[in-house]
Amino acid sequence: MTLLSGSSYGADYIVDNTTYLQVFTPGGVQGTFTLNGTEHTLEDGDTFTFLEGIYDTVNMVINRTISLVASGTVQLNGVIDAIAPSSITGFSVNGTVNLRGNGCNLSSTNITGTLNITGNSSRVNDSRILNPASAVMVSGDNVTITSSYINGSASHGIVVNGRNARIQGNNITNSNGSGILIHGEGCLAEGNTIYLSGGDGVTSDASGASIIRNSISFNSGDGIRSSGNNSVITNNTVLRNNGTGIYSSGKNATINSNTVKYSGGDGIYVAGNGSTVQGCYVQNNTKNGIKITGSGCTVSSSYTYYNGENGIYSTGDNTSFRYLDSSFNARNGIYSSGKNASFFYITSASYNGENGILSTGPSASMQIILDVTSNSQNGVSSRGDNAYIWFVEVKKNGMNGIHSSGKNLYLSYVKNATNNTLSGINSTGINARILDVTVNLNRGNGIYSSGYNTTIAYFEAVNNLGNGLWISGGRSYIVEGNTTSNRQNGVRVNGPDAIVRSVNATDNTASGIAIYGKNAIIYNCTSMRNTDGVYGIASFRMILSRTSANRNCGVNAKGTATIEQCTVYGNRYGIYAGGANSVIYSSSISSNRGYGVYAAGSSATIYRNTVQSNGGDGITARGSYAKIYYNTANRNRGSGISSSSYRAVIAYNRASYNSYYGIYSSGKKTTLAKNSAAGNRKRNIRRG
Repeated sequence: MTLLSGSSYGADYIVDNTTYLQVFTPGGVQGTFTLNGTEHTLEDGDTFTFLEGIYDTVNMVINRTISLVASGTVQLNGVIDAIAPSSITGFSVNGTVNLRGNGCNLSSTNITGTLNITGNSSRVNDSRILNPASAVMVSGDNVTITSSYINGSASHGIVVNGRNARIQGNNITNSNGSGILIHGEGCLAEGNTIYLSGGDGVTSDASGASIIRNSISFNSGDGIRSSGNNSVITNNTVLRNNGTGIYSSGKNATINSNTVKYSGGDGIYVAGNGSTVQGCYVQNNTKNGIKITGSGCTVSSSYTYYNGENGIYSTGDNTSFRYLDSSFNARNGIYSSGKNASFFYITSASYNGENGILSTGPSASMQIILDVTSNSQNGVSSRGDNAYIWFVEVKKNGMNGIHSSGKNLYLSYVKNATNNTLSGINSTGINARILDVTVNLNRGNGIYSSGYNTTIAYFEAVNNLGNGLWISGGRSYIVEGNTTSNRQNGVRVNGPDAIVRSVNATDNTASGIAIYGKNAIIYNCTSMRNTDGVYGIASFRMILSRTSANRNCGVNAKGTATIEQCTVYGNRYGIYAGGANSVIYSSSISSNRGYGVYAAGSSATIYRNTVQSNGGDGITARGSYAKIYYNTANRNRGSGISSSSYRAVIAYNRASYNSYYGIYSSGKKTTLAKNSAAGNRKRNIRRG
């Protein structure tokens, strides 16, 4: 007995290739029929067992709820047209099977020809459809095709026009078009193996399609091509397809946990707005690993390796990149050109042929960029305006660790920018803010900034082969940092109107602080054990700063300098002032191995300083019109004050216990007034 859905148990009948014609006709199943001399009345739920044999010129219309079962090898040559919810099991059909009735069931059947399913809720299971002239056509709703083999279709493998179909666990190969083509809403393609199609592996233009756990490979088009909205594409293995691995153009697609490799185009291409790519492994694709052109998309928790162009390439606005590893790609690890891109917790973007991360759109945000190493160009390259970058580690890149050319950069907490071929940080845009950064062992500069109005604060610049900091933009502000053991200068300033404040510049090969731009201010800085503590060829002002133990000068000012309330001690020479109109005021200049102060420029003002225990003269004035007032010059190995300045004014100074003269003036028309000198070895005051 056989029980069909919605029916009672029916009778069992046996037919062969002649007797079946007494029951099955082109007009339908006979209501009454005679088998073996006995007349029977057909009831819903009856089962007909077909004995082994070849059944030629079959033309059966099944218009009753019955079951057809093959016993042995039963070949039906012709057409089976099931217009009622019948069940067909175990046959070989050379021709066409039409499942037009709702709830038909076809199982364990081989069809060399065509299968059409127009009835709703029909099922096909464990069947083979070989060399069909057209696709398996599914027009009914809620159809299920499972565990079947479809090979050699002259068209697509399966075409689904009905809604909510379930295409599961099938093997679909050698189709001339797509393996599966979905037009109906809400369909599921799950667990299928699809390969060697002449078109795409799976094509869907339906909304709400789910394409899950399929193995899709060696297809001539894309692996998966979906244009419907709200599609779900997850857990697929997509290998060696000639086009894109997964192409999605519908809105709000979910593309999760796919493995996509060796595609002839991009690995995953997302054109639909609001889509998500998550947990995917995308490797060895000819173009980009993942390409995003839709807006508001998210790429997260994915790996993109060894792709022929970029690991991830996005032109869409408001793209979010989260928890990504994008390494070993031929161009950039991640390349975003859309506005408002967000990068969060990038675990690695390393060993790429160009940049680790390249962002060219405005208002990008990068937070927690953990490992950007050994890229051929820059670790991070930010070219858009208003970029925000926080917590970055960049190492061993072929150009800069971080390169920014957009205006209004905010860069904070660079954990380490080290061993990069050029600079650790290179900023060329205006209004940059670079805060709390560590740059060391770079082959160029630690930080290079050429943008106007840059602020660099709370930094460590150590052991760079160039300068610790090199600033060429105007109105820069450099505050609260250490620049140590760099092969050139600790801080080099080429732009005008810079402020250098609370910087410790120590053990640099050239100068601790070098000023080439005019009108700089150096405030509360310390510069020790450099060639020159402070070196300047342009005008600058130095306030409340300390220079000590430098190999040449504590301050070497070729241009006009104002030095106020500073401490200069233990250097080879104290202060050299070569520029006109320099001012040295209220400073302590002591224990330098050569002179304390040497004013070579005209109209120098040396006022209220304490200059003592230096190895040469305390104060030397060579430029004309020097003004030397209220200084204390004691215990210097040369003269306390020595002046050859024309029309100098030397007044109210005290010079005691110096090894040569207290005050010596040889300049013409010099005024000496109200100075005091005592205990000097050669003479207290002498006019030459």
